[in-house]
Amino acid sequence: MYTVYYSENESPDVTRMGMVSAPSEAIARRIAEMQFSTSRILGISELSPPEADTRFPGARFIGGRFQPVLQ
Repeated sequence: MYTVYYSENESPDVTRMGMVSAPSEAIARRIAEMQFSTSRILGISELSPPEADTRFPGARFIGGRFQPVLQ
């Protein structure tokens, strides 16, 4: 997945974000150019997958906080 930063031709001062799924940055750029055809592509960045230790296995969201599950 890639994040696309673009500005529409009607409002060039406003930066917008979109998402495209592609196997490489070059293909993501081509897809973005087609998907946002009335816009100027400002940049593309790849989303990195989450690290294994950043997940919360067995955690529950209770009262606005993550609570560990007691085993």
